[in-house]
Amino acid sequence: MEIREGLPDDLERLIDFMELVDNEFVPPLSLQPGGIYERVSGTLAKVDSNFIIGESNGRVVGAMGYRKNWNGIEEVLGEAYISFIAVHPGYRGQNIARLLDRALAKKLCPVWVTHVNVTTWSTNPGAYRMYQQLGYVVSKTLKNHRGPGVDTIYFRKNLK
Repeated sequence: MEIREGLPDDLERLIDFMELVDNEFVPPLSLQPGGIYERVSGTLAKVDSNFIIGESNGRVVGAMGYRKNWNGIEEVLGEAYISFIAVHPGYRGQNIARLLDRALAKKLCPVWVTHVNVTTWSTNPGAYRMYQQLGYVVSKTLKNHRGPGVDTIYFRKNLK
């Protein structure tokens, strides 16, 4: 297992990976503004954003997109936002998300990022548990934000 930062050449591989997990998101990534292509191309290998990629035998088995100086709502110096995280269905339960999270913290701490933020939805109990196990705490809940009975849940983690 190799954990590394995304490179411009990873564009197609990340798009393929997001298409694999597309329908696990609410709403699906392909139906969100900009779709999958813009999500990847707008984040990959930029000054303030990138992907952390988990690979096994040359295959993307996990990925985490992030943006520095953003909290998911507005620009905030010293914070970061995880815009995407997923693990390949065939590789779940192997602590890949934990490895991605650790790699992100290692990348962000030297640049004075003190908090990481991420969102999920209330009908995704697996992500809710995962974020709690990784040390994130609920910071805000938006009731019915993603539809009737589907709340958006904001998590926050202190890196210091």
